[in-house]
Amino acid sequence: MTNSSSDRDDADRVLIRSKWGTSRYVYNPRNPVGRALIVGSLLFAAGGMFLLHHPDLLSPSDDWDGDELRTAVTTAAAELSREAQFGPGGAALTYDDILRGRIARAGQGSEDGLTVALASDRPKSALYDGGPEQADYTVTAAGTDAAFCLSVHAMKTKRAMGYDYVSISVDDSACPAS
Repeated sequence: MTNSSSDRDDADRVLIRSKWGTSRYVYNPRNPVGRALIVGSLLFAAGGMFLLHHPDLLSPSDDWDGDELRTAVTTAAAELSREAQFGPGGAALTYDDILRGRIARAGQGSEDGLTVALASDRPKSALYDGGPEQADYTVTAAGTDAAFCLSVHAMKTKRAMGYDYVSISVDDSACPAS
């Protein structure tokens, strides 16, 4: 009689004592919540094992789409022109790193898949003397044959913070070799 009462009490519990001679608690397969936890644990473990053997499923692809790259390049160019904080010759970071970061942020692709290469002579910094800074950059990305030429023109007042203006024009082809 006590055995059937114990069975009914066990059906109500999510966790029960193991019947394998240990004092551990285990999920109760007679309880619907315990059964769901057992199945969920097994599915979670199987999913973890699958991801261990296929780690590339969680990492983003380095590939870009041509239209996506065009949109990201024009968006980043507009933002950098509006801010007029960085110019091609006067940044602590190189301007191609700034461009790469802004383009990646404006698009959905990976920064690792982007290539921003200086296509002109390295611009002279106008930090101390003021004046114009100009450089051309070719932007390409993995997964697409699209290439864009960014012509950056900036004007700086002598020893001023930021730039008077930064203008970036975008052409739908690689920059001509200088």
